[in-house]
Amino acid sequence: QYGFNLVMSHPHAVNEIALSLNNKNPRMKALVLELLAAVCLVRGGHEIILAAFDNFKEVCKEKHRFERLMEYFRNEDSSIDFMVACMQFINIVVHSVEDMNFRVHLQYEFTKLGLEEFLQVWGGGRG
Repeated sequence: QYGFNLVMSHPHAVNEIALSLNNKNPRMKALVLELLAAVCLVRGGHEIILAAFDNFKEVCKEKHRFERLMEYFRNEDSSIDFMVACMQFINIVVHSVEDMNFRVHLQYEFTKLGLEEFLQVWGGGRG
């Protein structure tokens, strides 16, 4: 709890944690997503997470927010831990929003990045 509160109080900590998704180790990426999902669930955390991914977009020169995350999701299909953490993170980011219009906007962001198509292919290919 103390460590979590310290992270939440530091203005750049969550940005640095999000940037650590740029790691080759899928287990490390899974742990990062689990931590970011936890941040998203506390009061004010959702805005912090979206700001961190806006920062990620700028630093990593993405065209769209969450672009690199979706790229990792499509390419790390050998790591079930990472894929589960990624789906949990996406669900929390999208569904922890009260405003229905904003929820639809977030869903559309992931749809534009090919989430639905990937899930259909991935689910259909293994089911």
